[in-house]
Amino acid sequence: MKYSLGPVLYYWPKETLEDFYQQAANSSADVIYLVEAVCSKRRATKVGDWLDMAKNLAGSGKQVVLSTLALVQASSELGELKRYVENGEFLLEASDLGVVS
Repeated sequence: MKYSLGPVLYYWPKETLEDFYQQAANSSADVIYLVEAVCSKRRATKVGDWLDMAKNLAGSGKQVVLSTLALVQASSELGELKRYVENGEFLLEASDLGVVS
């Protein structure tokens, strides 16, 4: 059986997220989902920050899945989404079917 940890659904400051995912790296979870999945206005944590956290988790032996917004509406959100899609390293969870196209 594999355990997974879903993305944080609350707005936490970047430092709190980093601490949380550092603890997750030492947890029994096999798969870690991360990235903002609720609201694009929560931008204290940038794409590069999320990818850095993902690399740290992967370096700890975790499978990392990048979550996406539940609803992609703005061109700025689409631009961020493209950066996640083009990351070349991590799986992507398509929370909005528009992500697939």
